[in-house]
Amino acid sequence: MQIIIVGCGNVGSTIVEKLSKEGHNITVIDTKSDAIKNVTINFDVMGMVGNGAGYTIQKEAGIEDADLMIAVTGSDELNLLCCLIAKKAGGCHTIARVRNPVYSREISFIKEELGLSMVINPEDAAALEIARVLKFPSAIKIDTFAKGRIELVKYRIEENSILCDQSLKNISAKLKCDVLVCMVERGEDVYIPDGNFILRAKDEISVVGSVKNSVQFF
Repeated sequence: MQIIIVGCGNVGSTIVEKLSKEGHNITVIDTKSDAIKNVTINFDVMGMVGNGAGYTIQKEAGIEDADLMIAVTGSDELNLLCCLIAKKAGGCHTIARVRNPVYSREISFIKEELGLSMVINPEDAAALEIARVLKFPSAIKIDTFAKGRIELVKYRIEENSILCDQSLKNISAKLKCDVLVCMVERGEDVYIPDGNFILRAKDEISVVGSVKNSVQFF
């Protein structure tokens, strides 16, 4: 993909690092020459010094052929303007970093009117991740789907767990909780279990359910 990234701070640099490793063609824009120099030296990307919201510099960066614009400067307004111009100039997908809670409450309207593909808030995402970890302190891994309504939690069964030596159909009846154990990892083997499957200590199970039911299950 042809990707243009505006903003080479901590967030921008991290995005550049991840995407460059995936082999994308990346051009970065920032008003600070030192930031551009640092990124271009460390990663295989093109760099331009200037205001990423300017049509001229976006055109020089190749916005007309770009697949994606990501604006992650420290200014919400500048990020939104970058994406608006990119959408008009190139018709590419756009992602803006927006941190202000005022904008966050109106994000649906902003996305629709500006044609944004996605809005990201790293601080908010970190807070949500911390909250998920606190809800499931014994979990190995937590993933969310359907805009946060469904959670997949990976959990290792300990020796003294209520789940030990129980069949899945007995667990559902015993705990009275509507979740699905969709996968069990036992050593090198992976199982897609049915109701008769017996759980053992040290099994790693993947549990899918709504947020409410997942919390109730654990």
